[in-house]
Amino acid sequence: MIWPIARKEILENLLSYRFFILTGLLALLMVVAVIVGYGDFLQRLENYEVLRPPPNSPVIIIEPTPTSILAEGLEANLTRLHEVSFLGIQIQRNQQSVNRIFALFAVPDMLFIIKVVLALIAVLFSFDAIAFEKEQGTLKLLLSNGIRRHSLILGKLFGRFALVFAPFAVLFLLALLAISLLPAVAVTGTFWLKNFITLLVACVYTLLFTAIGTFVSSMVHRSSTSMVIGLTFWLLFVFIIPNFGTLLAKTLSGVPTSDRIEMEGRLSTIQAIYERIQREKESRDGSEGRRMIQQIRESTLRLVELYQPKMNSLTRLTKSIVRCSPSGAMHFLITDVASTGLYEEARMKDAVVQYVNRNFGRINQLEQGSPDTFLYTRSSLSEVLAETAFIDILVVFFYAAFFIGAAYVRFLVYDPR
Repeated sequence: MIWPIARKEILENLLSYRFFILTGLLALLMVVAVIVGYGDFLQRLENYEVLRPPPNSPVIIIEPTPTSILAEGLEANLTRLHEVSFLGIQIQRNQQSVNRIFALFAVPDMLFIIKVVLALIAVLFSFDAIAFEKEQGTLKLLLSNGIRRHSLILGKLFGRFALVFAPFAVLFLLALLAISLLPAVAVTGTFWLKNFITLLVACVYTLLFTAIGTFVSSMVHRSSTSMVIGLTFWLLFVFIIPNFGTLLAKTLSGVPTSDRIEMEGRLSTIQAIYERIQREKESRDGSEGRRMIQQIRESTLRLVELYQPKMNSLTRLTKSIVRCSPSGAMHFLITDVASTGLYEEARMKDAVVQYVNRNFGRINQLEQGSPDTFLYTRSSLSEVLAETAFIDILVVFFYAAFFIGAAYVRFLVYDPR
């Protein structure tokens, strides 16, 4: 009995203005996101080709990944140029020659569309699933005609879910196909597998917000009230908890800003240079340069040892708070799977630090020989799932199961009289 009810829900809404308008807007946003994402990818790829260092050069830059077209995440940070000298690791912050006016009108990527737009559409399609039947007085007739409650609630839930997710899945697969045919994109099996996981996560995420709308609809008697409460849940999970969570974690951790850490590093460097000048006035044996480099190196290591544990603690605390929202967990999950998330950034930083520790003496001619060539491979899917993504998967699935169960139980105990 579930399928006939779901089929009825699909057919009744398939030719509605709501379906055509929302699906059309979704399609337009996805087209724009792919075009702009591909343009950003080409810009990063062009920078990589221009700045890619020769072998044994103390310059670090990694190649952009095609998955950043759909989920940009921290890709702009990951693909920046790192230069290693006696001053430490210098990161070029403004290497992309992009017209600044475009920053005023940032276009969302596919991740933003899934997290924000798809969730909103799911709520807008499900807020009146039960409440409308109550307003029209047809719910009593349906129940009196022998339709089982569990069949009715599940049929409406999965029917409304199919209306939202089926068009998105088709558009998403078409977007992947279009990206795979673009000349600058080298598509591998890993690309398809990562985006297939993204599609599965989007499926559960859409079902979650459809369940939220259905649950709220079963709680109230008016569609207008259901829509307001459903949008409140959407705002809470998509915007309020993730943004408030990052602010709260920063406040609780007490970690200083990156500008302050950078300023302390510069002050240590200035101090070391000043002391070298003073010593050179007294000594002419040529050893002061080496001593200055070692002094700067030691002060940099002290800063890293002092602040790195605090930064790691801040990241863990932020993740713990933001994961209270399924949208936050889903954001972490998709960016980590796409190799553009926090896990990849931490992994990249560790690789850069290890490279500098191995080659610092040779880079600054304190030791004989040439420095190694920096080699970096992005994290594999199995590594991401084992290290961080599994927790985010559990969070998203838990919320989906919770609200499906809540809608189901609430409707079973509903008294239509």
